[in-house]
Amino acid sequence: MVAEITAGAQTTIKSVNPATLEVLAELNMTPDADIAQSLYLSQQTFKSWRETSLKERLKKIDNFYRLLCAQQDELARLITKEIGKPLVESYLGELSGPLDTCVWLTKNAQTILDNKSIAVPNPLFVGKTHYLKYQPAGVIGIISPWNYPFSIPVMTILMALAAGNTIILKPSEKSPLVGLKIGELFSQAGFPENAVTIITGNGSQGHSVANLDLARLIFTGSVPTGSKIMAAAASHITQVSLELGGKDAAIVLPDAPVERTARALTWGAFTNAGQACASIERLYLVRGNNTDTIINRMVELAKQLKIGDPLLESTEVGPLIDLQQYERVVNQVEEAIANGATILCGAGKLSSFDLNTEPNSNKKLSGYFYQPTIINNVNHAMKIMQEETFGPILPIMVVDSAEEAIKLANDSVFGLTTSIWSTDLNKARAMASQLETGIVFINDCLYTHARPELPWGGLKKSGFGRSHSQFGLLDLVNMKHIAIDSAPWHRLWWYPYGPKKLKAAQAGLRLLHDKQQMNGFGPNTLKNLVEFVSNLLSSK
Repeated sequence: MVAEITAGAQTTIKSVNPATLEVLAELNMTPDADIAQSLYLSQQTFKSWRETSLKERLKKIDNFYRLLCAQQDELARLITKEIGKPLVESYLGELSGPLDTCVWLTKNAQTILDNKSIAVPNPLFVGKTHYLKYQPAGVIGIISPWNYPFSIPVMTILMALAAGNTIILKPSEKSPLVGLKIGELFSQAGFPENAVTIITGNGSQGHSVANLDLARLIFTGSVPTGSKIMAAAASHITQVSLELGGKDAAIVLPDAPVERTARALTWGAFTNAGQACASIERLYLVRGNNTDTIINRMVELAKQLKIGDPLLESTEVGPLIDLQQYERVVNQVEEAIANGATILCGAGKLSSFDLNTEPNSNKKLSGYFYQPTIINNVNHAMKIMQEETFGPILPIMVVDSAEEAIKLANDSVFGLTTSIWSTDLNKARAMASQLETGIVFINDCLYTHARPELPWGGLKKSGFGRSHSQFGLLDLVNMKHIAIDSAPWHRLWWYPYGPKKLKAAQAGLRLLHDKQQMNGFGPNTLKNLVEFVSNLLSSK
């Protein structure tokens, strides 16, 4: 599938390199009529794909795996050019997760999706067997973001296809070329036509997808858009999974090792130019002997980061995605400064630092670069401590106790991740249970989103539902309970009722739930048994 270059019109979107502002392509948006037709075609493909054995589906996933291995260099460069993240991050943050997902599915999908027996120990149910059967849900809609334009949709698509579903993907209007490449790869891997359908366009097309009669709709993006997605999906009672970002906190205890902690926090705040839903956007340092040392070391590390051409191997921080995001970052920083915050490093104008480029290069880097910035003397009245920033900004508060840090970390409408940094793992585990987030890291951050074995998802306004892991895979199927009765006798609860049936029911409950016979036999066991059996037999 090749991006079509067209003349400028209201029916097109542009793919723009955020580092150079070069227009990479101009693409036709999918008309509403075609979006409606895509659902019908996807449903037709689903009818045959769901009947394809899991073994055959996994063969196609292995084909995809081999293609991804072969084309990883091309893909990494495409992602970097369209999104602006450094090449290293395109490999590690975008490609490793999908590759590992293919391997994980090959090894684990059969076990997870096999029928599951359910034991029913109550003797009244002797002669009955129960099991769960997992069946494909149908057409899954995915509306994915630009910040991880490959890994976020592809990891879910792979699981949905393995489960026997078909997919309609609406990628972000800021990463359409990556979206089209995803469709091309699944086609090349031999998946049926219309098993993965790509819808190009802006928010209007996303709204049209949300209005389709889908089996499930999965959205990653902002809270306001997530609210609109839910409202649109409600007309068809479509199940929805939402991941709506975060204001992720890090809590550093006084015993945390300086160098390791400072390096990890610097990466957690500034990777992908801070444009990750799980970026560390609030840092609470519990006052101790290492407090100033950690702050000073992070400032040193932030100043050393190479900002510039993301296609260079040595670049560590690329540009923000567009002017809107750049202005959001600038406004939050300026508001914090106006209310007493102090800049420890960064926040300089573009002209105040040199961008990382090739020697004697004529490439013009005119994109939305922003220096990695560390701020202290902040408080929770500031937007920078409450609203998602999505930029290379790290505000710091020094607090007097772990209890205060937990209280402040929980003081947020978001609840995606929190990280705790300490050598006292027992204390860290105890703190983890008090934090109001879906994920708690101890001595690391962010990385689990790229692991297919581990569940991902948040609380509060960070959304609901889980992706990845067995739980994410089971979110993509319909669970059916099948109950079988192979006994020839009548059941206690069947008609007719009457005094004998009532006495049998009373004696039966006493027999099963008399606390004096919890170890198997009590003083009234025989009496209850005789009363139960005699009344049951005479009630028929």
